Amino acid sequence: MERTEAVARAIHDEYVGKQAEAGHTPADNPSMAPWEELPERLRESNRRQAEDIANKLRAIECRIVPLADGQLDLFTFDPPELEHLARMEHHRWRREREGSGWAYGPEKDIDGKTTPYLVPYDDLPGEIKKLDRNAVTAIPGVLARAGLGIARQEKERGDG
Repeated sequence: MERTEAVARAIHDEYVGKQAEAGHTPADNPSMAPWEELPERLRESNRRQAEDIANKLRAIECRIVPLADGQLDLFTFDPPELEHLARMEHHRWRREREGSGWAYGPEKDIDGKTTPYLVPYDDLPGEIKKLDRNAVTAIPGVLARAGLGIARQEKERGDG
């Protein structure tokens, strides 16, 4: 639980940084609020995203490991892995939203719980796919903030 919370906070910090780089502020994007001021539903969303990292890594035959002392090079996903994991992240996000009562709508309406992004990954506009890719690209750094890293699974060797 403690690890999940640390990773969830790091996910949120990463999101806030990316949004700030894009010129957004907490005034126009309330999801950028400090963790302590974030509505519980958004903190819980970050926790669910954190909990799903191990699942994503298993899909590409990787696992979470303690970060080695002095390790500077962070793990990087190759392009096919990145795209596969971005699809997985969007699917996870869709299930989460639908489970919370959200539905497809032509415009995003937080109070009405509608969004145009409850569609398959292939039907998303490029800028929304980029958000999913950003979330995946950030995984190694997010884990590193919690003292964790990524390792590829060792392939079993056959005898002779």
